[in-house]
Amino acid sequence: MFNAATKTIAGVMLAALVACSGDNEKKLAQALYDQAEEAIDAAHYSTAVMLIDSLKTTYPRQIDIRRRALHLTARAGEGLALQRLQSADSLLAAITAESEAMRDQIKQVDNPVEKYYVAASAKPAEFIGSDGLQARLSPDGQLYIISSLGSRKVKSTAVAVESTGERAETSSVAHDGERNDRSMGAEVITFMGVECDSLANFIAAHAADPITLTFMGEKNYSMTLTKSQAEEIAVVTRYATLLRRGRAAVVEKEKQQRILDTARSQAARTFTEEAPAE
Repeated sequence: MFNAATKTIAGVMLAALVACSGDNEKKLAQALYDQAEEAIDAAHYSTAVMLIDSLKTTYPRQIDIRRRALHLTARAGEGLALQRLQSADSLLAAITAESEAMRDQIKQVDNPVEKYYVAASAKPAEFIGSDGLQARLSPDGQLYIISSLGSRKVKSTAVAVESTGERAETSSVAHDGERNDRSMGAEVITFMGVECDSLANFIAAHAADPITLTFMGEKNYSMTLTKSQAEEIAVVTRYATLLRRGRAAVVEKEKQQRILDTARSQAARTFTEEAPAE
């Protein structure tokens, strides 16, 4: 009799404890919900997402509150996407303005095969056959470097530049009669993309310093890169970088617009499904 009564009392006490624990858990979950809502209202969307994630993982049994939190998640996602879209739009505007400011430093060359762009002060018609480097841009904004060596024969396949104890060089381009051509009284090589990016950036960074240019082949020949060529390469490299950043900013803006559209759709849908708070 005593044992049976004791067991009954213990069972009631345990049930009451569980009920109290459940009520407390609900209050704590609701507190997280309220904090997340306040964070959204204050435009602290990343904080809101963190609070909602904590609510979901810490209180998985609070189904009603978690269901209502779906709308908060959608609102936070919408806010984040809008912030990122605005950032991408601002970046694109800044890049566009900077590109426009450089327009008078770049000119178009109407080559019969394919037009290209060089620094405004460059003289591409006189370059081939001389000694040095010239930076060019393709119509789609891709940077390439032309090397020309007319004063001697070294059967060059690559070039290197040195300044202030540092060095950069191109990849090697084998003699093929096209990108590495020796038929016009000079050794002329076209370096494209990753073959010359590091060299172009190096020259742009050291345009104000003396730069030694070395043609590398069966023999090497070194000379001082002229100040005008270094400055022209720097201009074209900076412009190419702006174009590349501009394309990336356009892609990012379009991406964030799609994310924002999806988030707004989710926010509208979860709002209609939202259950009222108890």
